[in-house]
Amino acid sequence: KIITFDGDQTLYSDGSNFESNPSLASSLHSLLKNGITLAVVTAAGYEYSTSKYALRLTGLLKYFKEKGLEEEEAGRFYMFGGECNYLMRMNGEYELEAVKESGPGGWITSTKHLPDTPGNWSPTSITSLLSVAHTSLTSSLSDMKLPARVILKKRAVGLIPLPSKTLPRECLDECVLRVQSALHEKAGEFENLPYCAFNGGTDAWVDVGNKRVGVEILQAYLGLLPTQCLHIGDQFLNTGNDYAARTCSPCAWITCPGETGYILKKILQIGGATTTISPTTPLASLPKSISLGDMARRASVEQCDPSVTSDRSRTAAVMDVYTGEILPPSKKPKT
Repeated sequence: KIITFDGDQTLYSDGSNFESNPSLASSLHSLLKNGITLAVVTAAGYEYSTSKYALRLTGLLKYFKEKGLEEEEAGRFYMFGGECNYLMRMNGEYELEAVKESGPGGWITSTKHLPDTPGNWSPTSITSLLSVAHTSLTSSLSDMKLPARVILKKRAVGLIPLPSKTLPRECLDECVLRVQSALHEKAGEFENLPYCAFNGGTDAWVDVGNKRVGVEILQAYLGLLPTQCLHIGDQFLNTGNDYAARTCSPCAWITCPGETGYILKKILQIGGATTTISPTTPLASLPKSISLGDMARRASVEQCDPSVTSDRSRTAAVMDVYTGEILPPSKKPKT
């Protein structure tokens, strides 16, 4: 009934946007046409600046508009920003709009029966959690002399690289393990508020809330059971932010957008769905069974298509994906 997705490295390359991937876009379009609800549950958090989330999905939203969807079909496409903090959905004009939070039908109001929903968080607890995380990440930055800076958002703290610098995976993992330990020790200070401390591949973040909460909210809001859901992501280690979703939904662990596309084609094939997939990749050509190794090899070919992976330089020059700052065309992105 619903498939939820991570964003970076699941639907588009890490740090980039969904610009051009007709094969994956056609599978997503077919799922909507066949009654499936789709939701991108991402750590990217720009509050309710819907245009910034739409920028991350530019090519996908454009594809939907070109191929067409009924208003009801379009309304089954959701985006959850900041793990579980900012819920949006696509309207009949193929634009993202905020879902009402409060009052009858509001997503926060209607899910307050869930213990960990944002509607039950206190501002004091949020401030306390972010303070502990900020102190830990700042200490790691100093101890390891990293070419990075720590930034604070409304419901997140991040350690991001300085312009033109990269941070080693091991250093990011160390930052995450340290902040996880600090948050565990001081959980009482923020009333055991749910959180996610994770290595984002190029950065390290602590978000208030996590993807378990995000997926559970969608299940409750839409009246679905865990057995009617599938979550697809690439970060299922204990330093990743998809890990939490394992407790409330079946999951598919992928490594790149190509693997995501292959899984979706198989779902459509098994379900006997009517598809809009390009004739160059007919469902009939897909084998009835395939090893994980073969799947990875097939997916890597699709993922290395220049039309899929060449978007980083174009999209990053428009918006800093870390901060959400809109950059003039001449300004270098902060990556």
